[in-house]
Amino acid sequence: MPSTTEKILNTAMDCFFQHGYGAANISMVSRYVGISRVTIHKQFKSKELLFRAVVEQHFQQNNLLLDEYRLSEEDFWLETQALIINRCEGIFDNVASSLIRADLLHAGQAYCKDLIQAEENLVKKCIQSRIEKEVTAKRLTLSNIDMSPAKLAEMIYFAPFGITVSVSGNDITLFVKNIITIFKASTKP
Repeated sequence: MPSTTEKILNTAMDCFFQHGYGAANISMVSRYVGISRVTIHKQFKSKELLFRAVVEQHFQQNNLLLDEYRLSEEDFWLETQALIINRCEGIFDNVASSLIRADLLHAGQAYCKDLIQAEENLVKKCIQSRIEKEVTAKRLTLSNIDMSPAKLAEMIYFAPFGITVSVSGNDITLFVKNIITIFKASTKP
């Protein structure tokens, strides 16, 4: 049985996704979840803090998968490809309305920039850790590309995102696979 906080966050996410950041508010969440505004205000002092909590909950759920990735000994490139494809599918990708999605992305940049930056850093550190393991095991070399593990991790993390923005109507998965193939070929021992 979900806790009161989980019910509030899940309902808030539904409200934000259906109506956008600008139109959704704590009163709306209160009506949808059936919990008083006072109770919601006790946990989340403002709509901004409620929105941040929704974004943070999404990151926490994804970070369980990130921990598995970091600790894995399986195929680095296949797992990294899956990780990047998962990361390209953002929190708001399932929002049907492009106007609401744009509103939510703007709110994310305005109110969650620090959360997004911390998440990016965490993902890059996990990729870097895996690269270092691969180099140590001699399954990957960086001498061909003259990059540190940190720089390669950053390239692997950011390269697909520029493409996903520019090819929004095309097969993003195929583009990520092609980029990973290039990285794999250039680091082959």
